Amino acid sequence: MTAAIKIDESLLQVHLTPVEVPIYKLDVKESFKSLTTKEKLYAHHYSQAAWWGSLICLGQTSVESPIIFDLFQRMFTLRKPDALKAAIVPSVVSEEDFTSMAQYVAQFYGNMGNYLSFGDTKFIPRCSKESFGLIVKSLNDEQLNQLWTQCGDLVYSLGSRERELGLEEHGLSTYYSPDITRAEIELVQEYMTSKDISAYNTRLFKKYFNNKPVYQLLIASSERPANTPASIHFKDIEIQLVYGDWSKYMAKVVSHLEQALPHVANDNQKNMTQKYVDSFRNGSIHDHKDSQRWWIKDISPVVETNIGFIESYRDPYGVRGEFEGFVSIVNKEMSKKLGAMIDEAQKFIPLLPWPRAFEKDVFKKPDFTSLEVLTFASSGVPAGINIPNYDDVRQSEGFKNVSLGNVIAARKEERVTFVREQDQSLYNHLMVEAFEVQVAIHESFGHGSGKLFTKDEKGVLNFDATVTLNPLTNLPIDSNTEVYLPGETYDSKFKSLGSAMEECRAECAGVYLCVNRDILSLFGFKGTMAEDIFYINWLIMARAGICALEFYSPTTSSWKQAHMQGRYAIFQVLHRAGQGLLELDVTKDNIEIRLDRTKIESIGVPAIGEFLRRLMVLKATGNAVEAIKLFNDYTHVPANFLEMRETVLKQKKPRKVFVQAHTYVENGDVVLQEFADTAFGVIDSMVTRFPIQH
Repeated sequence: MTAAIKIDESLLQVHLTPVEVPIYKLDVKESFKSLTTKEKLYAHHYSQAAWWGSLICLGQTSVESPIIFDLFQRMFTLRKPDALKAAIVPSVVSEEDFTSMAQYVAQFYGNMGNYLSFGDTKFIPRCSKESFGLIVKSLNDEQLNQLWTQCGDLVYSLGSRERELGLEEHGLSTYYSPDITRAEIELVQEYMTSKDISAYNTRLFKKYFNNKPVYQLLIASSERPANTPASIHFKDIEIQLVYGDWSKYMAKVVSHLEQALPHVANDNQKNMTQKYVDSFRNGSIHDHKDSQRWWIKDISPVVETNIGFIESYRDPYGVRGEFEGFVSIVNKEMSKKLGAMIDEAQKFIPLLPWPRAFEKDVFKKPDFTSLEVLTFASSGVPAGINIPNYDDVRQSEGFKNVSLGNVIAARKEERVTFVREQDQSLYNHLMVEAFEVQVAIHESFGHGSGKLFTKDEKGVLNFDATVTLNPLTNLPIDSNTEVYLPGETYDSKFKSLGSAMEECRAECAGVYLCVNRDILSLFGFKGTMAEDIFYINWLIMARAGICALEFYSPTTSSWKQAHMQGRYAIFQVLHRAGQGLLELDVTKDNIEIRLDRTKIESIGVPAIGEFLRRLMVLKATGNAVEAIKLFNDYTHVPANFLEMRETVLKQKKPRKVFVQAHTYVENGDVVLQEFADTAFGVIDSMVTRFPIQH
């Protein structure tokens, strides 16, 4: 490793790219064959829009990621990875160094940047900077050399603020200028809330003019409206609204969505697509909300899509969305099971551990389908989705649940860390099925449940204040302090805690309800098999809580991933329940989880239920202060768990990278091009997807 890195060796290991990045193919060939030519063209143009938009993720990750991307695109356009390897190994670099470089490139493409999408930690090549430079220079291309000069040092740099995404002393984020403070972000957010301006498609930068700070709110759009005000004065600060952020890529997105319009299946898809076009052209989140309204109405389409600035996990402040777009094809058999569960929602939702007043007045039956992913273009690929994230749409108009079947199924039998020998076989045998049940409940009855108490501009409440009690205080809901006021949203109230708390709430719902025999029977699990399924699901969650320690930063006492923070909290709930429910056998080199399956329903379910009830009440009443206290308690990492963290780091397994198919039009038909599930295959897919001129 290059001598320029002056950090502790154990810390360095955290940031090195794995020796072998696990790469899996998202298999969609058979599903794609079933589409008509019109459906294929619709899918193709949405896929192209999603991929071009995903290049925004590079700039949302780090200043160097777009340059590194250009470097790799040019490198492997000039020479394919296998040909380059044959030309320079071993004469220029060793095979080990070349392999390390290729693994880094594959992980970079898989995360659309040089920070892990799951954990927000910077990763660097395992080979030295000198060896990487020799590979670049072997291509004898001046433009390539210039790109390496621009980004080479940044590829390897691990300064204290560069190691993680964050704010102020805790890291860097390209959603914000490096010198901006949390207090300044808060002040601009106050202005945005007062004007009903969403942060989802924005970035915030502090510039200086005549030695005075001006806060530029950059809004993603392909065009800049003519009536944009030059500046706004708010509480002694100056704010400028600057449209046209990411305009180069937004124009590509708009172009392909317009090309998708002739191939829509119905008016809902037509109206949805047009609203996407309007939103991405003019930067209006209101238009994007309208696109989601049409999307919700498009029930069980053969080709399912969604696109935009969606999830706020990677924003350290918790309000700005990362770009993502997906295109997928319905798995009809699994979708029937999910639909059957939703059909009985009125039976299952009342089982959740909160009073009826905390549930939506009317459950709007969502569309819930299992999909085979053709394209998921963002910094990572999830197993399930529940959107839209707009509270006002979700609460009053509905949402959709999506389970990504070929993502869940992409695994191989292996020895599972921290699981006892006697559980290994059952874990491997039922992990996919158990996780499918968890994802189904998580998305539908987790994210899809619960009410927010609101007061509108006229003072009208969406609940009966005369009879509604807060279960945590047993006092009436205060219509002035325990409600969401006009302009306030869940994200704006809970900020950086919001994602972790909501994911924790949804995961709790999954483990709480997965013991229900009626739900399990809908998936075909009965008797002993049903009990095995919910045992493995609980074991998955307990193990996730231990693995979560990887995503805790002792140097900043902070969590780097929302899902994992939530899972650690759930682990602590189970561990604190006592009575032998969940115990750990800890040695110097290993941790084994002992989960007593006979005590899950008698001890575990009540413990999770009480915790879930608290999460729901705090969310419904917008009580961020108490939520922070709760999470600080349950996600505190004491000394003995910090010691266990070292074992977790030693045994951690890299997160999967998926190689995805590419589509192109030939003689009026859409061709599906697949790639090998190797590092070279990932590289070939991205060079094919974004061709450049030599």
